[in-house]
Amino acid sequence: MQSLNSLLAPYYAPILAGLLALQVVLLLWLWHSQAELRRLNGRIRRLAETGEGQDLAEVLKRFHDLGDIQGALELVQQKVADLQVGFEGCLSRMGLIRFNAFPDTGSDLSFALALLNREGNGFILTSLYARDETRVFIKPVREGRSRYRLSEEEEKALAMALGLLAPEKAAS
Repeated sequence: MQSLNSLLAPYYAPILAGLLALQVVLLLWLWHSQAELRRLNGRIRRLAETGEGQDLAEVLKRFHDLGDIQGALELVQQKVADLQVGFEGCLSRMGLIRFNAFPDTGSDLSFALALLNREGNGFILTSLYARDETRVFIKPVREGRSRYRLSEEEEKALAMALGLLAPEKAAS
């Protein structure tokens, strides 16, 4: 052991200086690490704060829920697109006129009913009520027009279905 001491004795000062320098470097590194840790803690705290007293886990759960909602919204949009295709041929416009076809019968028991789709295609159903009989006629409509001659009541019902005549004006 004494031989080691005698061998290192001339180098004690440089060894102590090196150890002191290493200690200073380690202290600086520790100080820098502490500052970085404080900075990161501040960023995490700002990220976690929602202003409502909720923690980060609740906020992340909301984002997960928003992903589920987005998937459900896409499904609903697909269903709406399917329904729009299905509604293309549906009869969505209607005009109804009740009238008294024959003066010898009372009440407005006769009617003209126009049923059309969005493009103005459909039919007019007319029922004429008399004391002894009732007659029913149907006339096709293409693009808002019929190739058959229409009565005044049928024209009013067609105009109502096309949105050209308000129901309160058709009664007069």
